[in-house]
Amino acid sequence: MTPTQQIISAIKLAEKNNTQLTTEDTIAVFRAVKNMSANKELIDKTLYLLLLVEKKLPNTPTLSTRETQIFNLIGIGFNSKEIATILNISSATVATHRKNIIKKLGLTGSGKLKETAFQYTQKNI
Repeated sequence: MTPTQQIISAIKLAEKNNTQLTTEDTIAVFRAVKNMSANKELIDKTLYLLLLVEKKLPNTPTLSTRETQIFNLIGIGFNSKEIATILNISSATVATHRKNIIKKLGLTGSGKLKETAFQYTQKNI
C-alpha cells in the first residue's frame, strides 16, 4: 500500500468509526499534502503549530495570552482595527503584537500570519 493509500485508509477508518485521527496520522496527512501543495511553507507552519499544541515542546516560542487572543481573532477574519476595538487597545498595540507573533512563529509576513492563523483557528474552534 502506498503512503497516500495508507493516509486515505486511516482517514476513512476514523470517519467510519466516528473517531478522530491520531496526532501521528494527522501529521502524516499534512506531510502528504505538503508534497502535493504549491504552498509548502503554509503546511510547514501548520505542522509546527500542531506539534506545539500537541506536545508543548520545550524551548519553543510560545505566544502570550494577548498574542494568542489576537492570533485567534486574525484567524477568525478580523482586521487590526476591528481587533483593537474588540480588545479595547490601540491599533499600534495590535500592530506590535502582530509583529511579535510573526517573529515568534517564524512567518514571512502578514499574509502568512493570516493563512496560518486561519488554519489553526479552523482546527481549534
